[in-house]
Amino acid sequence: MVLISETQHEIGRITETRKLFQYEEYIVLNSKKYNMKNVGFLKNDIELFDANTVVYFTDLAKERIIKSGQGVRIYYFTLKKTRQLIEKGKVLIEIQEEKRWFKEPIFHVEVDDSVDDLLTLLFLHYSTKEFNSIGGDGD
Repeated sequence: MVLISETQHEIGRITETRKLFQYEEYIVLNSKKYNMKNVGFLKNDIELFDANTVVYFTDLAKERIIKSGQGVRIYYFTLKKTRQLIEKGKVLIEIQEEKRWFKEPIFHVEVDDSVDDLLTLLFLHYSTKEFNSIGGDGD
């Protein structure tokens, strides 16, 4: 999955690689690789890390994404038909899905200027792939 700007420039990409007995997911942003690891009960949450440092992690039970390290921030999400990431009552990211016959869907993403591209890619991945595979309600 590739995140493209309004001017058709690639911002970053979510990549999956499958090898014989290994499956790996990661985000590439500005030529830097951020690994993703499924964790938690039923592997429903993700830790996104740079080398050995966790940058962001999800908490499905409380519907939030947390930025770790210095300057901890907590974002809450809704995963209905329109997916939203919210901080302090302000919608930061909104994602709408355009379904297409026999093709991969296209996701339209609106992002507040204050949001970091890495968070956008993580939320895009988590809200379109991870949650849907564990029973999103599609409202």
